[in-house]
Amino acid sequence: MERILRGIMRYRNTTREQMVREFQKVRDNPEPKAVFFTCMDSRMIPTRYTDTHVGDMFVVRNAGNLIPHAQHFQDEHYSCEPAALELGCVVNDIRHIIVCGHSDCKAMNLLYELRDPEFASKRNRRLSPLRAWLCTHANTSLNRFMEWKEAGMQDPLIFSSETPLRRFVAYIDPENKFAIEDKLSQINTLEQMSNIASYGFLKPRLESHDLHIHALWFDIYTGDIYFFSRGAKRFITVDEDSVEKLTDEVRRFYS
Repeated sequence: MERILRGIMRYRNTTREQMVREFQKVRDNPEPKAVFFTCMDSRMIPTRYTDTHVGDMFVVRNAGNLIPHAQHFQDEHYSCEPAALELGCVVNDIRHIIVCGHSDCKAMNLLYELRDPEFASKRNRRLSPLRAWLCTHANTSLNRFMEWKEAGMQDPLIFSSETPLRRFVAYIDPENKFAIEDKLSQINTLEQMSNIASYGFLKPRLESHDLHIHALWFDIYTGDIYFFSRGAKRFITVDEDSVEKLTDEVRRFYS
């Protein structure tokens, strides 16, 4: 806590005035452009690696960058994630939703271990809120991963996004660059896109192409950011060679 307090003092003496000016600029008319879901991992700092500023994004963080499917909720039993979707996309008319996973995700590493039925047993879930969270809301990702793994990890997977008809093909780590848990993380990131689309209050905007869902993936060891390209059917590194093509894709498919 002492480190936090010292950090607050450094902020007061360095960037505070600049931030106050930014707050004043957007105070009465903020226009956020995205709802950004990512992991709570301390190494993930989304405003830094996207170079975004005050008023640019709504950021929602949890263990494993999960958005629970609407089928898990009945009546008024909801959680933060769908409430954030409504606040961002309905109340504030935001047009872009981004899900960002990452490498060496502790939640995804644990999810991989939950392949063991005993480790994932109801008794163990009662002892661990994290295991219960993952078993409930990431089990679909794990099942898809296991089917893909048992088939040899070469075949593409098919995901749905904005609507059941807007399906896309995904090749997962075709160069075999990443650890097995990272492959699971990428599948999990894409699986959240269909979870987002499961909410009825988003359906009219999704069907009219007024709301779009994207996937990013962050390699914490290299600092590289990957964008899932529906045209290339894979995660593509955002760099000097790809950024213009990816920008064109976004303009063509999501504008």
